[in-house]
Amino acid sequence: MGVAERKEREKIQRKNAIVDAAEKIFFKEGIENTSMDQVAQEAELSKGTLYLYFKSKEELYKAVVIRGFIALKRTLKEAILVQETGLENVRAISRAYIDFSKKQAGYFDAILYFQNDHFNAKETNEQALGSLEGGNAVIQVLVNALKKGIEDHSIQSHVKPVEVAFVLWSQLTGLLQVIQRKMKIITFYYKIKPDDLLQNYFNLLTQSLSNPSPL
Repeated sequence: MGVAERKEREKIQRKNAIVDAAEKIFFKEGIENTSMDQVAQEAELSKGTLYLYFKSKEELYKAVVIRGFIALKRTLKEAILVQETGLENVRAISRAYIDFSKKQAGYFDAILYFQNDHFNAKETNEQALGSLEGGNAVIQVLVNALKKGIEDHSIQSHVKPVEVAFVLWSQLTGLLQVIQRKMKIITFYYKIKPDDLLQNYFNLLTQSLSNPSPL
């Protein structure tokens, strides 16, 4: 291995180590309560060295979000089975997203925070573009499942895949946030459990999408 290749490899390793450190602090403290000093200390680097790789806390946060989108896309794609209908795949994607929100709660929260507060269409740096592309890649998995359902007649032909994908994604994301933040109150006053809400989501999903007379 040449000197240039070794330096590039070391640069990539250090960058990944920084993101590892940032991820640990972000997940524990939240982005608002995290400083670059904390990340530098966790990564065992000087603050100056940290800024050589990431210009701001927000840029570093987007690097963590990219990891989250990669993990989420992999989770959703693994949930899809070729032999299933498009509608069944949509349901499987929803179940996988629910599992992701529980098992990868740090990434789930990071993605939500990024989507809500840190979108800027004018940004062109590597982290900003990567996070946007990651989000588009995730939603495309659902779009493809909807298209498949229209083709195999398990989903109604008038459904617009892209628009419906965003509606379904928004509905489920909102429901997961309600379960995450309001479920104790809902259970106390209405005697409703999380599984009750999720089952209703799946019932509505099936009723609204399924083709009543598949060919």
